[in-house]
Amino acid sequence: MSRWHGMSGAAMVLLAAHGAARADVAPEAAQDLVRKSGLWGQLESLRAQVRDGMADAAQKKPVKLSEGQTKALFDCVDSSYAAADLRAIAVDAVAGTLAPADLPPLQAWYDSPLGRKIATREASSAAQVPNPQERLRRGGEALANASPGRKASLQAILTETHSVDIMTDTLIEMAVAVQQGMTGIDPTAAVGSTADLKAHLATRRPDIVAHYTQISLPAYAFTYVNLGDDELKQYADHLGTPSATAFNEGSLRGVSRALSAGSVRMERCLQGARGKTGT
Repeated sequence: MSRWHGMSGAAMVLLAAHGAARADVAPEAAQDLVRKSGLWGQLESLRAQVRDGMADAAQKKPVKLSEGQTKALFDCVDSSYAAADLRAIAVDAVAGTLAPADLPPLQAWYDSPLGRKIATREASSAAQVPNPQERLRRGGEALANASPGRKASLQAILTETHSVDIMTDTLIEMAVAVQQGMTGIDPTAAVGSTADLKAHLATRRPDIVAHYTQISLPAYAFTYVNLGDDELKQYADHLGTPSATAFNEGSLRGVSRALSAGSVRMERCLQGARGKTGT
């Protein structure tokens, strides 16, 4: 499922009931699901997102970083947000959330023709139309012409995949990582502490959630434009099952833990890099 585009109280009730019999599943089985869901590939994009944010912030600095500082900064990003480490954390979270009984229905879904079709579409839709504004424009048109049933399915998919929460958490963690990078490698440029930034972003969280909520339905409408109404409803129904709910909960935990771990690793890396660059 598309985590970066992209639960409710009902979902939490399902989790509570389902969790009574929960026990860790084998990491290999969890990894297979993370791969087939598309989360495996999406975790790899986090490093590029942090690098882009760092590059943009460095470009806007009044006093440019030295060549040594720039290299140290990006070396820390690459090591702290290495895909293998992020994936291991996410797989562990998924394995610890699922019960053995969850595996057959999840594997059956991702191995089904519709499951494979959706995963392929989620992975390729952004590449087919690289401009995000154009994707939203086309998605808005598709949403305006959608039947009530199709709109209900899109809303259910948005809710069950935790997409808004994941995008909000990612944005906040990326902002914190960029500030950590800039102040960690060049403390003379600090304009505020990381704790201050986190506190500020916490107050902004409702606004960020509202923004992503507004743009996510058109984004989903574009992503799934080639799915029929019946296919979209099948996907929404699948996401509402206890097993899929548990998998999405594990994925949310995995992304959150991976982002937090990357931030901690980068802070430590930058502390060491400062001595080497003479700052």
